[in-house]
Amino acid sequence: MEVAREVKGILKTIDPQVKVYVFGSVVRGKFTAASDIDILAVTEAIEKKKEMIVEVYKKMKAPVELHVTSPNKFETWYMKFINANEIVEV
Repeated sequence: MEVAREVKGILKTIDPQVKVYVFGSVVRGKFTAASDIDILAVTEAIEKKKEMIVEVYKKMKAPVELHVTSPNKFETWYMKFINANEIVEV
């Protein structure tokens, strides 16, 4: 979760209102050396998506898979495929 907190810190400099979640193998307890860390950023400032992605990948050394989406797409798309007990807000 330390990596997720670092990502959140980076994203908050771009959008102070961003919500950050971790999902996938880390939350399920199945993280391995070959795994990446799935992080989902939910933002109203979707026009800053590319900036968010670039900044995170520039600054992070850990294997992060960053998804950036709007609140609407989070509810109507992502939550169809992510079990509620397999996503944690950072």
